[in-house]
Formats: sequence, structure tokens, C-alpha cells
Amino acid sequence: MTQILEALATGADQHPPLFYYLTHLFTVAFGTSHLTVRLLPIFGFGMMCVCLFHLLYRRTSLLWALLGMTLPLASSAFYYATEARGYGSELGFCALALLAWQRVTSSSTNRPQWLVVLFFACGLAVSSHYYAVLFIFALGLGEVARTIQLKRIDVWTWLSLMGGVVPLLVFFGTIRRASGYSAHFWAVPIWGTLMDYYLQLFGGLANVLVVGAVPYLVILLRSEAREEDYRFEIRRFSTYEVVAWSSIAAIPLFTMILAKTVTHGYIERYAISAMVGAVVLLCHFGYAVAPRPRSFALILCTVGLLYFTAHSIWLIRISRLDVKRLSDHMAILESHTSSPFVMADITKFHQSSFYAPRNQLQNVAYVADPQASVEYIFKDTVDRGLLDLRPWFPINVVPRQQFVAEYHDFLVYSYLGSWTWLTYVLLPPHYRTELLDRIDANVLLSARLIDRTPAINGVSTRPVADALFNRMSKNGPSLCKQWMPHDDFCDTIEKQRQESIEEKKAGNSK
Repeated sequence: MTQILEALATGADQHPPLFYYLTHLFTVAFGTSHLTVRLLPIFGFGMMCVCLFHLLYRRTSLLWALLGMTLPLASSAFYYATEARGYGSELGFCALALLAWQRVTSSSTNRPQWLVVLFFACGLAVSSHYYAVLFIFALGLGEVARTIQLKRIDVWTWLSLMGGVVPLLVFFGTIRRASGYSAHFWAVPIWGTLMDYYLQLFGGLANVLVVGAVPYLVILLRSEAREEDYRFEIRRFSTYEVVAWSSIAAIPLFTMILAKTVTHGYIERYAISAMVGAVVLLCHFGYAVAPRPRSFALILCTVGLLYFTAHSIWLIRISRLDVKRLSDHMAILESHTSSPFVMADITKFHQSSFYAPRNQLQNVAYVADPQASVEYIFKDTVDRGLLDLRPWFPINVVPRQQFVAEYHDFLVYSYLGSWTWLTYVLLPPHYRTELLDRIDANVLLSARLIDRTPAINGVSTRPVADALFNRMSKNGPSLCKQWMPHDDFCDTIEKQRQESIEEKKAGNSK
């Protein structure tokens, strides 16, 4: 835990420490593999689906509750069940917090136990990702509406919601240091992107359905017409619950306001917890307006499960293609192990550093220059973060000034895009470059420094003595095989890499 705190103290990563520590506990208990480092988000995403079922079952019907459990599986948010970051667990604990709040506010049965669950769910949600505090804020708005409706303050519920504040207080120093990265953060907040949030999450009709569900449910609650037993039957929720659901669905707006005023960074996944409120709203809306609720929900459940199955098959096939592409990119290192080799494509650099044999990586580096990154691509998050995290990351990150001082001739492997600045500086009169090879959108260049002016400023040339890369073995199998010896996927990658090398040799011999 000490090393985790020291790494996060640099401000280069915005995840709370507890997420990394819980992931560490999973790997201690079950071993380290591609699966175990993702067990926490898998567990969190599954818990969200279960909580959505229980949230809806009491208010709608069995089929609509099943639909609510199915919708996340058919949404783009399903990706975060497979990504080894905190968004999956954030979703799970946010959904658990909403379920606990529903039980606390609507029933006296087991109320003390649900208050405890609410407290810890709020705390664990924010401990998964700091932006989950906006979910607690949205729940607080629902509790404000409940206070107005009841004309009294439920002190114990408010105290339980304060569980979400505890991680912010405990890790305030870490959060404050991370704010130093906001000046040139990569995800610039733009108001117009709010229009695409639910479009990306659920598809084309999502914005209309989510926004339209709120006034309909409010009108339904205020309706005095009792001639329809059906309408009277479905009014099983309170106004303050609609306020809470709609506030949760409005988290993208809260996130954008926070980004514009404080954090200066916005990307859709920061507001991922909004999906919990959106699913609850949509299912209540559908239950209320569908002319034949049972058949309609059954059809949607079936379609959702079929889509999930088809999408999963597609992901498996795509992942095989991704393995082939990665192996093709790593194969290019085989014939250039003796030359200084700069990988400016940060994704390929990370992947190669983990999956390639150690002897092929000793001359491979990522050249970092935050000042040049801001000048050419208007962000420095990657370069600053990699420089700061060298004591903990097993990758060879070299400051630009240090690299240029050591090498006049080197190879560059990069793509031309919005995440790489290096190709902007490899131009006459300072450099002479030659195109040697191309794989997909990446090019292999030979670069020679012919003019050192202008001088490179702002990047330290002092090597980091305790850089983890310098303490790693220089020979032997890949880090994947060393750290995950029983994971067959490491063997699959290596086998495919060897096949790509043979294909490349065969192609060159023609």
C-alpha cells in the first residue's frame, strides 16, 4: 500500500488507492493473470446488474426488472466490465448505494442494516473513482426532495450518505496533487459532447427516452384520475425517487460543470454512473406506458440478450485480430535490437514492453517531452505521467534532451495522429528522415540529427536512478510470462509473434 500511495502522490493517475489495493488482494488470493486483474470490475459490473433487478422488481414487475438487468449488458458500458480500471466497481457500488437508499427510505424493515450498507457503498463507490461523488450528490438531491416532502430531516440517512465524503477527506492530498495535471489535460470539456452521452451509451433514441421519462413519471404521480386500475397500480414510487433517478441521469451535466469550473477534464466515462439512473428511469417509463407491459418487456429482454450474445462473439473475433496486429507490430523489433529504437505510439509501446521478450526491449524507448507535447498536440498528460511514474512502471521512458544527447542516429516507429508529437520535430533542417517500413497506420523511420538548434529546454537530462526498467531483467521471457506464468494468453501472444516474424522474413525474401 505504501508504494501505491507514493506512486499516486505524483498526481499522474486519478484513481483512488483503494481500487489498486483491492486489485492487489484479488491477485494475491487468485494469482496474477489477465482475468484476476479484472475480477474487481467484473464483480462490480455484475453487482450493478443484480442491484438494478432488485431496484426495479419492487417497483415494476419481474420482466421489467430482468430488462433492467439486461440493458447494461447490451450497452457500451459493458466494456468497463473487462477493463482493469475502477469504472466497473464504481458502477456496482453506485447501484448498491441506490438500492440501499431505496430500502432505507421506503421500508422500516432492516433499516439499520441498510443504513450501514448505504454508508459503505457510498464510500466504496468514491474509492473506486473520485467522480462517483457526483452520484452521491445526485442521491443527496433526492434526499432533499424527500426532506421537503416529509417536512423533516432524516439525520441517519444524511449521515450514511456522508460515507462518500470520507475517501475525499482521506485522500485530499493525492487529489490536490493530481490537479496539477489539469492545465493541459487531454480530455478538454466541450458542452456539445453532452448531446452524445446517452447516444453512445444506449443508441439513437436514448436522449429522447431518458429526457421524456422524467416529466411523464412526474405527471403520472400527480394524476388524480383513478378510473384506470392499471395506472393506479403502477404508481408504486414517490416523487423524491423520481428526483433521485433524474438527478443521477443528469450526472453528465454535473460532470461537465465540474470540468468547466474545477477539473478542466471531461470524458464520457467520468459520468458512467449516470447509467444506473437512466436504466431505472427507462424501465419505469416503459412499465408505465407500454400497452402490453408483459409482452413488450419480454421482447426487449430477448433482443437485449441476443444482442449481448452476438456482441460477445464479435468481441472474441476482434480480439483475435488485435492479437495478430500486435504481433505484427512487435515483429518489427526482431531485426532492430541493436539500434536505438523510439516507439512514439504510446499504446504499442506499452503493449510491446509487456509482451515482447526482454532482450528485444533494451534499446526500445519512449522519448518524453511534456513541453513539446503541449506545443504540438496541446496536451502533456502522457509524457508528464510517464516521466513521473518511472520508479514504478517497468518501461523505458527517456527524457528527450537526454536521448538526443546520447544518439544522433535512431529509428522511430510511430503513427501520424493526435497522440504523438515526435514526428512534428523530425523535419529539416534539424533532422533527415527516411521511410523504411509501414505496418497498418504505423511507419518505421530512420532519423539522423543534423542540427542541434534550437536547444531543447524544459526537460531534465538527469536519469532516474531507481527507474523500475533499470532494475528489471535484461534477458528472458516477456513480463507477461514472468508475472503471469500460468496464463495461457501469454503463450498465445508469443506464438503469434513468432509466426509474424516468420511471415515477415518470408515476405522480405521474395
